[in-house]
Amino acid sequence: MLELPLKGTGAAPETARVEVALLDPADRLKRAGMGLVAGLAVAVIALPIPIVHLIMVPGGLIIGVALALRRLGQSETFRGAAGRCPYCGADQRFTLVGRFRLPKTVYCASCQRELYLDEGQA
Repeated sequence: MLELPLKGTGAAPETARVEVALLDPADRLKRAGMGLVAGLAVAVIALPIPIVHLIMVPGGLIIGVALALRRLGQSETFRGAAGRCPYCGADQRFTLVGRFRLPKTVYCASCQRELYLDEGQA
């Protein structure tokens, strides 16, 4: 669990608690395999469809391999974040997915403003 500043343009930053998952090599390999299987599934489903298979089969294979390679390189992923909106003060939980990379853009569920999770002091 990390504490990062939740910033908004023109507002004083608030502190957000961010959950990060550290992926061991077995988890990374499992996630990469799921990405590869998804691409293969697209290719197999498109195979019997005339004309469409000319694009979807190679596309599914390329996307599956690219997704697998990308997931193999991810050692940390977001699990979620919780904090108070610097504009309206609403406490909320933010749904975050994907690679742990900052800054990360999130949106307030109450006032719909754009917020940023960033490095540095809260």
